[in-house]
Amino acid sequence: MKKISMIVADEDHIYIESFAQYIRNSEYSTRFDIKLFSKQEAITQFYQAGEKSNILLATSNILPQDLTDEMFDQVIYLSENEEHHNSKHHLKKYQPLSQLISEVLRLYYESGDTMPKRNSQNDSTKIITTYSAAGGTGKTVTAYTMARELAHQGHSVIYLNFELMNSIPLLFNLTDQATSSPLLYYIKTDAEQLQEQLETYTRTDKETNIDFFNFVPSAEEMEDLESEEIELLIQALVETNRYNYIVIDLDSVINRRTLKSLKLSDHIYWLLNYDMYSFHKTSYLFEELHALLNDAHLKERVSFVLNRYTGQLEPKFETFSINIDGYLPYVPEWKVLTSVEQLLAKPVFNQHIQDLLAQLNKLEQGVILNDA
Repeated sequence: MKKISMIVADEDHIYIESFAQYIRNSEYSTRFDIKLFSKQEAITQFYQAGEKSNILLATSNILPQDLTDEMFDQVIYLSENEEHHNSKHHLKKYQPLSQLISEVLRLYYESGDTMPKRNSQNDSTKIITTYSAAGGTGKTVTAYTMARELAHQGHSVIYLNFELMNSIPLLFNLTDQATSSPLLYYIKTDAEQLQEQLETYTRTDKETNIDFFNFVPSAEEMEDLESEEIELLIQALVETNRYNYIVIDLDSVINRRTLKSLKLSDHIYWLLNYDMYSFHKTSYLFEELHALLNDAHLKERVSFVLNRYTGQLEPKFETFSINIDGYLPYVPEWKVLTSVEQLLAKPVFNQHIQDLLAQLNKLEQGVILNDA
């Protein structure tokens, strides 16, 4: 996620340095790019040079008279005067910094035109999901690799893992990454604050630039999520206008999280293993899902992807009448997978992921694909 640029200006240099130190040592370090000014002349030089910033947080006495609000997405004043504290764009200077920053973000996102813009000419967020009728088909590896490839292409991406026991600690470096679990409270009890709290509890992987929620792996917490709450979270992410892609990694079982996610998805990558069990379960479950999702056109949103493909399809599998849309290669080195770095070492797998995404791009543009 692109950082929010913020200028903090106050003649009290101790205050602004303390503010910056708090940011650097908190979960907000991946959210803000901060510049500090304690002299009016420095601010003048900044904007005369044509520099811009998303947020200006400052005491009014330090600001040049010719400074205009148009130079910033949001101007917020720090005030020591009690009479200004209830004013929309004035905040108490002396209050817990966590509370102050939360208020700054609330004002920033409440402004209609100040949402971080996605890096795409297409205004809609695409929701893509990996699913399978049987476990062990490589859903998580595929979802993670897709998210990584999309981020590498310059897209804004968030990865959501709705498995009963998520794999987040295996995919991302969680050192200095605070938990996102408090977000579940807002999803359940305070939906009005959810949009604001997304910013607080979203984490960004520095290595891949993928956003994610650092939920503690907990079957109890995940089972407690209702389908309406899954929809609330996904819709809130879409409404931030921040992401080109939301990549969802699902369980193989049919439950309320799975059904709601599939229903909301723009495109579903349905993984199959190279065995008869996977083909058998897929053929029956796919037909039943039309009714479960009340979607007669489900096939238009699904790509069947055969994983661990060795170059030739067993003729017996053709009796299941499943048209394979894409292939992922068998990688012998992944029989014993001990680190996420192993996933980065196989460009042939990444190339097949790129091919799948290229097909998706053609579908989004309305290009009809043939079987060639």
